[in-house]
Amino acid sequence: MDRARPNVLFVCVDALRSDFAFGDYGADKPLFERLEREGTAFDTMVAAASSTTPCVASYMTGTYPPDHGVLSLRDFSLADDATTLAEAFAAAGYDTSASVTGPITDDTGLDAGFDRYDYRERDTTVYTDWFDEYRRELDEAEGPWFRYLHLWEAHVHKDLPPDADADEIDYDAAVRGVFEKLQRLLEVVDRSETIVAITGDHGEAFRDGTWRHRASIIGFNQVPIPFTDKRTRNVRSDVYDQYLRPRGIETEEWYNSLRKASATEFPNAFHRIGHGYHVYDFLTKVPFAVAGPGVPTGGRVTDQIRSVDIFPTLLDAAGVDRPDEVSGQDVLTGSIEHRPAHVRAVGASGERERWLDGVRYEGWKYVQGRNRELCQLFDLESDPKELENVADEFPEVVERLGGIVDEHVARERQLETTAVSEGAEQRMTSRLEDLGYL
Repeated sequence: MDRARPNVLFVCVDALRSDFAFGDYGADKPLFERLEREGTAFDTMVAAASSTTPCVASYMTGTYPPDHGVLSLRDFSLADDATTLAEAFAAAGYDTSASVTGPITDDTGLDAGFDRYDYRERDTTVYTDWFDEYRRELDEAEGPWFRYLHLWEAHVHKDLPPDADADEIDYDAAVRGVFEKLQRLLEVVDRSETIVAITGDHGEAFRDGTWRHRASIIGFNQVPIPFTDKRTRNVRSDVYDQYLRPRGIETEEWYNSLRKASATEFPNAFHRIGHGYHVYDFLTKVPFAVAGPGVPTGGRVTDQIRSVDIFPTLLDAAGVDRPDEVSGQDVLTGSIEHRPAHVRAVGASGERERWLDGVRYEGWKYVQGRNRELCQLFDLESDPKELENVADEFPEVVERLGGIVDEHVARERQLETTAVSEGAEQRMTSRLEDLGYL
């Protein structure tokens, strides 16, 4: 193998929270401890969104949605002029392949540059024969190669390891199990010739194992309404649309008061599981770790970085040319420049009036509604769980950060997105239904 061209294994564990990946909560997880020793690990990477498709497009191109065009789960077509990691590696002579699942089908355009783009159905997990076959193929692969592996076991509908304990939180068990499998995968990788990078696309709210949380999820979502075909989640939506929204009442503030009243050991939602509905840190703060030839042993870094930084970081680490026009920066070379981390919550329905736009910058998290009056500001140093909205107390911060967000959204509104065909739209709708998004 040409040692100037190391192999690159890039793994995304869908819905991987930074706090649970590093073992700040839950069971000890040696995977990131190992990567921390052998390379550099970042515990504060901010995802571009709290939904999969725009997140993947952002780290695959080093740009934000207003540039790459993948705005949400329903606006999913990658811009023609976007350059993906796979295209950059392929241009440098790499063999490129991906094994993916979830909503990132080839209809998104995210297969660009891959020699092989294998889509797995949801029941094909690391606990099936597929994983052993993938491990064998990786062991036999001839370099230089770029492999992208997207795993789904920690997503909303958890896939637990066989030894999961009834006392474990399902999410923690799912993360532990997939990490154990990744450690087995790394056993067949020649670490002297391979750069290994692991991240999450976004975070997750999950059942915390308490009766309080279970009761709130059932009560706010699943109780049948007598003499109708609706459940409480439908009534919540109807009440909001018919009575609260017209009066300028923002339900996010009410939900936040419920979070405050029911705060647990770790940040979480009150009556929700999943992601996509807000941009709290537990939904957008993910881990990122890199190890391999030429990667500095920087240990654990707490500086804020962004998922768009993955694109230039991996290409530079491998010595591969990259486009100049990217939003990200190489976070392994030189000092890290503190830049605004744009975030968005776009859900799965496609209703843009429900979208949230925000930015994490200078120790603040600022959030505003799309075409509505919602305005939230959180002081992340004094309020890391984002429970106290201090927008009224710091109007100058709201104005400054609001201007950054407005400029970002304005660029999106000028974007000419690639049209999604009727067939692709129907296939994606069916896929999202199968995955439980709709």
